[in-house]
Order: sequence, then structure tokens, then C-alpha cells
Amino acid sequence: MGALRELELTPKPGLVDRLDNGSHPDLSYELMELSVMLLPRYYEELALCLYDGGSISELRAVGMAAEKRMMQKCQSNTHKGFIFLSGLVLLSHIVFEDIRTGISELSEEFFSNPLPESNGSSVRRNFHTGGIKLECLEGLPSVFEAGIPALNRRPDNPHYALACIMERADDSTSIHRCGMEGLKIVRRDGAELKKLIEEGEPSERWLAARNEYYRSINLTMGGCADLLALSFALKDFNRS
Repeated sequence: MGALRELELTPKPGLVDRLDNGSHPDLSYELMELSVMLLPRYYEELALCLYDGGSISELRAVGMAAEKRMMQKCQSNTHKGFIFLSGLVLLSHIVFEDIRTGISELSEEFFSNPLPESNGSSVRRNFHTGGIKLECLEGLPSVFEAGIPALNRRPDNPHYALACIMERADDSTSIHRCGMEGLKIVRRDGAELKKLIEEGEPSERWLAARNEYYRSINLTMGGCADLLALSFALKDFNRS
């Protein structure tokens, strides 16, 4: 499962992994693992709702129920963003011949309806940035043009895919935590990590040092984590 592979990747600056909880004092590896285990039930419910002719509002209700179940079990928004993104990808795969076209068209319909206020919508409004909304409307380019190609180029080093995603993703969680400077740090670090890997230099100590820095300024990159998890999942699906 893509979300589990993302969780297991260690180390990751500011994110939960096998070493620590990054910049998330309310989370742990075990809690995130529990959250991942809740996802298959959600996918089954979503697919059944679609096959029963569910409307966009009914499909959204399935996602909201999954978020509520996650909060009850984990007492935190562990995989809230991934619930939305992975559900969007699943529906696009079932309904559309071309998955990126499906992601764009379903996103257009989804975002055309009034949505509850969230950290992401607040960031888009206050910082005039596209965030995950633009990413979805464009068919997840950070996944299909960065994450998956990077996994194909360097299948033995998934940190390379993380680097390529960090370098281009419009990560709202970074902006929410540390303003636009937070996003700039993530993008610069993505470019630096990519360079280290391409030049054959070891990156583990660099990643660990960046994790300590992210923790010191409360910076994280949950959007990049979700996009990496999707990249893992879609690459594995296409290979099967």
C-alpha cells in the first residue's frame, strides 16, 4: 500500500517515520500505521457508493465518514489529505479511461461546490497559492510528472522521488506552518537532495540534519508525503 510505503521511508524531514514523529508531537509511527489500516474499508465503501450510482455529494459523504472514523480511532487528522486524494484517484480509475483526465474533471466538479473551511483553503486564500486544488485540477502533475518518473529512474532509492516532489509541489502544510518561506525551504531542500542522490553522495545524515532543523522551526510537508504515497500506489498498480 502506497501510504504504508511512504510511512516506512526513513528518514524524512518533518514527517513521521521509523525514527521519530518529525514536527508532529501528536503523532507516532504506530498511530500512523493504524490510520493506514483504516483505508481499505474506505475504498470499499467508496467503490460501492459509485457502483450504486452515488452522486458527488454522496461520494463526498463517504469520504467525510472515513475522516470521522479516522478521528475517532486516531484522535488526529492522520491521513485526512490522503483520504481525499486517494479517493479521487480511485474514482478516476474506475470511471475514466484516462486517469489524469478523470482526476481533472472530478476535481472540477468537486471544487465547484461549497467546501468547509480548512487549512488548505485558508492558505490558498491568504497566500494566493494554488495548493492541492490546482494540483488536482491539473491532474496531479507532482505524481505523474515527478514522483512516478523518479521511482522508475531510481527504483532502489525512493528518497529520489521524495526530492522531485519536494522540488515542485505547492505544499500547503509547509505554508500553513511557516509561511511562504516554509515552502521555499522545502523546495530548496528537494533540489539539494536530488543533487546529492544524482551525484552518488550519501544523503541519510543530511536528511537527519534537515529533520532536526524542520523540528526546530515546526516545519512539515504533509502534502509532499501524500503525493509520494500516491506515486508509490500508482507505480505498483501499473506494474501489477
